[in-house]
Amino acid sequence: MAGSVCGDGYLLRRAGNRLMVALADGVGSGPGAQDAANACLEALATVSVGDIAELFEAAHDRIRGTRGAALAVALIDPDRAAVEWAALGDVEAVICALLPGGEDTVPILQKGGTLGVHFPGVLSQTRPFPPDHALILASDGVSRRFRDALPTAGMPPQEWVASCLATFGKDHDDRTVLAVSHQRRHP
Repeated sequence: MAGSVCGDGYLLRRAGNRLMVALADGVGSGPGAQDAANACLEALATVSVGDIAELFEAAHDRIRGTRGAALAVALIDPDRAAVEWAALGDVEAVICALLPGGEDTVPILQKGGTLGVHFPGVLSQTRPFPPDHALILASDGVSRRFRDALPTAGMPPQEWVASCLATFGKDHDDRTVLAVSHQRRHP
């Protein structure tokens, strides 16, 4: 975090058999950025979880009049081993294999805009999210070079996140990294 308050925030929310993972990055830094990110996440915490575009619309409506925010939302369905996701603004998301020889890394497609200010809609996609993979979300306070050192099965997620922030975090910006892994269920 760059200052005494953080303009980034995240939300993990169960919605039936799915898990919503969201990362909001309020424009700028300080209390105004924090207010925008918090309002965005409050909208996602209370709205009915259905279509991903409707989630973005609810957040956009809720944060009008604030500085605005960038947002990434992923709806993980472990039963289908899939994730539906979308991003608006300067936030990153990637799916990566934790084991050697796993599938290629898949980045999210971002759309330009700022929730609460200019909302051109989102590009929702559904991608495979099989066991032994991780979903990583990062705010723009983390260099995109974090993709060069993605987590592996040999490193606990908390350790990887701390290392990622220390190595790729920008000192002059709020920074957040969120890692969610899909592990095999053992009988």
